[in-house]
Amino acid sequence: MPACKFVILRDRKKREYMLTLKENGRFSSQHGFIEHADIAAAPAGSVLKSTGGEYFTVFPVTYRDYVMNIKRQAQIIYPKDTAAILMWGDIGRDMRVLESGIGQGALSIAILRALSCKGLLTSYEIRRDFADMSKKIISDFLGYTPENHTVEIRDIYNGIDGEYDRILLDLPEPWQTVKYMESSLVSGGIVVSYIPTVLQVKTMVDTLKESGFFANIETFELILRPWKIDGLSVRPEMWIYNHSAFIISARKLAEPSAKLLVRQHGKNR
Repeated sequence: MPACKFVILRDRKKREYMLTLKENGRFSSQHGFIEHADIAAAPAGSVLKSTGGEYFTVFPVTYRDYVMNIKRQAQIIYPKDTAAILMWGDIGRDMRVLESGIGQGALSIAILRALSCKGLLTSYEIRRDFADMSKKIISDFLGYTPENHTVEIRDIYNGIDGEYDRILLDLPEPWQTVKYMESSLVSGGIVVSYIPTVLQVKTMVDTLKESGFFANIETFELILRPWKIDGLSVRPEMWIYNHSAFIISARKLAEPSAKLLVRQHGKNR
């Protein structure tokens, strides 16, 4: 297996165990144990047998594995929503991205991978303990401390410094930041907001519209329904990944819509 710090073990009942490989370490379960050295030496995708006779499939962790198995000390953005945020936010190389509400850094990891070391990510966080925790979680997964990531202990409700191509918000009251985007978000730039309740959604959308600076405002949620395919049994699973939050995206206008309408009406006369 390629050198990696984290691996996922999966037993025959599809139970998963994320391990941090350590020198002289040992994975123990009710079915015996497997030495970490044996796990590290096995090719990716190997099936290893514990001393108690249980079989485990071993893989290096994916982003989804890591995010879903880290110990929760803050609410995370789930991978199904992270994927949509990256797409609707159109995050890519050479962009300057601001996120506010870093939590445990799950979204930050995805942004940094999308930037591919060719852009800049700035994260605002009001809690120092979350900031410190997220920096460790990010560097542990990436295997290095990203030089293009800055974490600032500050409240975005009090203002935004600098100009960004994309602004991503995971906040209780994101509408309080809209007034700063006239100067902090480039023309044509995108803001994406992650909000749990529909009343928050209405306030955010109303504020975006009233500002006059945003178009292409979209609101949606993602429901993920797994299916069971087992021989002739083909049906939806008995459980689904239901509502987690709403996602709002909007695009910045170069001028307030009121001015554009006046100009258009003037030309039509």
